[in-house]
Amino acid sequence: MGSDPSATEDPGWAQRGRWDPVFELPNVAIHTHLLPNGNVLFWGRRDHPDGSMHEHECTPYVWDPTTGEATATPQPTLADGTKFNLFCAGHAFLPDGRLLAAGGHFIDSDGLDQACAYDWRTDTWTALPVMNKPRWYPTATTLEDGTVLVTAGSYIENGTVIHNDVPQIWDGRQWRATVNFIGLPLYPRMHVAPDGRVFMAGSNAQTYLLDTDGAGTWTPLPAPGGVRLNGERQYGPSVMYEPGKVIYIGGGNDQGTDLPTAASEVIDLGVDPPAWRGIAPMNSRRRQHNATILADGTILVTGGTRGPGFNDLSPGMPVHAAELWDPATEQWAELAAEDVDRCYHSTTVLLPDATVLSAGGGEFVLASGEENAPRDTHRNGQIFHPPYLFRGPRPQIVSAPEEITYGDTFSLGASGPAVARVTWIRLGSVTHAFDENQLINVLEFSTGGDGLTVAAPEGPETCPPGHYLLFVLSEAGVPSLARIARISSPAPRAAASPGLAGATLDADRAGTTPTQERDEAVRTRSSGTRVTVGLTAKCPYGLGACWGGAYEALNKLDGVAAVRPIPNAQDSTAEVYLQDQGLPALDRWPDQLAHWANGSYDFRGVEATLMGTVRDQDGVLQLAGPSLDAPVTLMPLDQGTKLQWDPRSGRPQEATTDELAAYHRLRERAPEPARVTGPLTQTTTGWALYVRQFSPADR
Repeated sequence: MGSDPSATEDPGWAQRGRWDPVFELPNVAIHTHLLPNGNVLFWGRRDHPDGSMHEHECTPYVWDPTTGEATATPQPTLADGTKFNLFCAGHAFLPDGRLLAAGGHFIDSDGLDQACAYDWRTDTWTALPVMNKPRWYPTATTLEDGTVLVTAGSYIENGTVIHNDVPQIWDGRQWRATVNFIGLPLYPRMHVAPDGRVFMAGSNAQTYLLDTDGAGTWTPLPAPGGVRLNGERQYGPSVMYEPGKVIYIGGGNDQGTDLPTAASEVIDLGVDPPAWRGIAPMNSRRRQHNATILADGTILVTGGTRGPGFNDLSPGMPVHAAELWDPATEQWAELAAEDVDRCYHSTTVLLPDATVLSAGGGEFVLASGEENAPRDTHRNGQIFHPPYLFRGPRPQIVSAPEEITYGDTFSLGASGPAVARVTWIRLGSVTHAFDENQLINVLEFSTGGDGLTVAAPEGPETCPPGHYLLFVLSEAGVPSLARIARISSPAPRAAASPGLAGATLDADRAGTTPTQERDEAVRTRSSGTRVTVGLTAKCPYGLGACWGGAYEALNKLDGVAAVRPIPNAQDSTAEVYLQDQGLPALDRWPDQLAHWANGSYDFRGVEATLMGTVRDQDGVLQLAGPSLDAPVTLMPLDQGTKLQWDPRSGRPQEATTDELAAYHRLRERAPEPARVTGPLTQTTTGWALYVRQFSPADR
């Protein structure tokens, strides 16, 4: 580990790279971070392979790439000593190199409100003030002033999965709320734009810019260019590969086949207006893959599955061959294959020797409630040596400063081959197919004497304060071993990197969230036809957790006036209200849903509550009324036709005796005005509603 493979014993390595043998780790590297001292911090879901998938503690480890040794850190605790689990937290490096972790795991979909910081210098975890509400699957983003924005995440309250729609900013002493966003996906793909705003690249199809100044503002990028060409794509990475330029790679499920895509697309936030543009696809379809910026600015993609569904690990479906994307040509090249499936819960980070650690995978619970097979959990890692390490001798950094100031120049001692490029890359912090703060800068330099004079970035707009891997590269593109340097302002804002002294360990957690308030307003104030939509999410956590793309898509359906922002996770259904008391556009809804969310959700049909007069028309029971375009045929509900879903069995819920008898009771009462609820279908011959329940129209 940490070797310098400068020899070219195999000519193919210069084109395809080389993987070292697999080595064991003490846990699954589900959350992985490169520390400012060059070591790697990681943690998994549970400490023991046979332990509970919902443990309420965790033991992070520090792995030394030069020796291969892993050492346990102290377990994170709250201020009162209570242990908690950092699995499914969000994380970002603070300007002083400490790692901020926000949220965590209680059970699937149910997060924690805690936050903590790890200091690599003292090997200590420190409890921070709690957030407004718990978060499971949040994203943490270091902003240009060194504060950290935490967005999204879910929790369970009174049996209902609720999304924390209030982004908060950690300023080093306390949390500050900014403008809420209803319908954020889990682990939103967030990037700091050059103008200081934060760009949400996905996984929803519509992309946004968040201005955190003052009360905050979310601005959707104008259509059509602000909508990603490939629609909603879950569990695919996005990378800011140049300041203001973002690539979104693969992910999701295609409508009809349920396969992930190989497609990629890019956007330049410096163009007015910004617009997504399709580029060459990868060689393989992928979902659950990782994307890592390499020392030369190319992007390495590893792992993932080409199979249908959420995380298909059947033989031949996991993708072992790596791929490399070159921003200069926008083309993909297939590289050497690793030995282990690296799919859901795998991670990759760039190491100081310009190699890449690929590790983890597994430790998940299926939609049925069963745990993944032990063979699919990987407490191991593998090192990849990219092709650039086999194209000649390495230049060397002989001397470099540890502290750099924005706008200054600094001296860099170098030896070996002439230096053609100087790059630096923010330390990796990755989980769930996304490095939450990955970016690169190419630095201008001049050569003189025995060294280089390098210009630091002018300001934090394209390079937030913190630690970076500093590389020099030869004309052949071979990188040096990196030096890790920290950049900051000469007079940083007080909030950028304070100590913890005086931090307040409490928070106002009273009241409801804007999402809950909006949900109640939609339910009580909507006057159009109520339509319940059956959606089965591809992710195993159900519609309640994997909701952002569905909420966005439902709001785009023809005739929909409002969508309740909290779905019914137990039934795997969502409620929408039409603009009038008419019938839904069932002939168009499936295609519209697929346009926005692809195959991320199976559309099972709808249930509607319709008002009208029940009448017997030649032995056929019908519902007619002025708001209905045509009479709706009423039918008895059969077992197996109920819209409400049982996620564990993968079948419709069992109809009750009262539901099965509702049609016959209604026939006995006809004719009279009624409010009738049940599955609604449309055929070439008309509409049919399968009566599940009814009530007098005046109730």
